[in-house]
Amino acid sequence: MKLIVSLLFFTLFLSAFELDINMGGGTYYTGSSGKLIYKKDFWLDSSGDMDHANEATPYTWVEITTDQEYWPKMRLELNQLKTTGQSLIHMQTDEDTINDVIDWIEENLPGSMNDIYYDSRLTQTNIEAYLFYEYFEDTGFPTFAFGGGVKSFDFDYAVTIIDGLQFNDNGGDTIPLLFFRSRYLFDERPSGSSLAFEASLKVYVFGDSNIYDYLIKTDFLMKYNEDTDVGIEVGYKETYFDIQGDDIDTVGGNMKTAGPYIGLIAHFK
Repeated sequence: MKLIVSLLFFTLFLSAFELDINMGGGTYYTGSSGKLIYKKDFWLDSSGDMDHANEATPYTWVEITTDQEYWPKMRLELNQLKTTGQSLIHMQTDEDTINDVIDWIEENLPGSMNDIYYDSRLTQTNIEAYLFYEYFEDTGFPTFAFGGGVKSFDFDYAVTIIDGLQFNDNGGDTIPLLFFRSRYLFDERPSGSSLAFEASLKVYVFGDSNIYDYLIKTDFLMKYNEDTDVGIEVGYKETYFDIQGDDIDTVGGNMKTAGPYIGLIAHFK
């Protein structure tokens, strides 16, 4: 919340300058997979192999450029991922963890409760803000951009064993990110429309863990009036988390979210 408020004040400050604003929003069609290892309470050292089918989730972004030659561009991205499916749960049976709990469950319910699939859900909220410089604009060559900023994320993962009994883990952090992008804009047509291809990579600095995402996309803009272009974007995005050590206190393991997306975009001068 503090990050969003700070960015709003910064945007008001930028209003004193002549701005170019690009913005977009649409829907990811994203699934989740991976293996999470629990590190708290009586679920200690238990694990869940997650397999969630693609579902529609929203996203939005805004990119701001000022008329100041040496100022970087600013970009803000927000999305909330929600997926559901099943997870294969392995409950650790060491005497110091949940052996007695499993024995009680299996004595009171038919069949084994371990190493089978259960309904599960994942919710993850992501906010990213970063500054970057872009080179080779207006040259006819692909542009190259690089910069840095922060990512704030939190997640909640729940598996329903029986009514009233769940694996439930959550965590999150605010971490630095490095941003790289290459973009090729085809010459504008006489009608004022344009077509572009783009590929970008973000690498996140988070202890011993490996976190990155990449996307590829194409977008098409048409002239709406003298100061406004509107269009669509279509692409594919993948995010990968490999959580190591104690970078998050409650959970370890790996998780991948990936899928296509489509949205509306606009450019304001």
